[in-house]
Amino acid sequence: MKNIILVLIIAFFSSCATNTSFNTFYQNNQDDSDFSLGLNSSLIRSFLPDEDFEEVKPLLKKAKHVRILVFSENFEEKTVKFDRFITKSKFEKVIKIKDNDDKIAFFTLEQKDKIKEVVLEISSDGDLVLLGLKTNLTQEDMESIIQ
Repeated sequence: MKNIILVLIIAFFSSCATNTSFNTFYQNNQDDSDFSLGLNSSLIRSFLPDEDFEEVKPLLKKAKHVRILVFSENFEEKTVKFDRFITKSKFEKVIKIKDNDDKIAFFTLEQKDKIKEVVLEISSDGDLVLLGLKTNLTQEDMESIIQ
């Protein structure tokens, strides 16, 4: 009987587990970063030249906010911490490009056939840049943005 109750409890907590958003990582590590920025996606236009804005406009229409973290000190430690976060949060690695010591990785978090978050990890020259974008994209939206 104890084993049955234990199995039911484990199944219940497994089904109740939720994916952690990048915002959680951002809040937990913001104070350790060399630079952090959180913006509503509508404010991004003021930072981009018009020609660049046109390229990302479809993505920003479906985005809620952007979070950026930059780490220079303890870069390796933060990379390990971020990798653990990505694994634990069930983000899916879409693409990874590595050239010598430079690395770019692109992750998505899906729920109910929607891409809820997009995270970009860039590491180069001893710096780690993390960019998280809260979205509500469909697969079709993502394919049209990539094209």
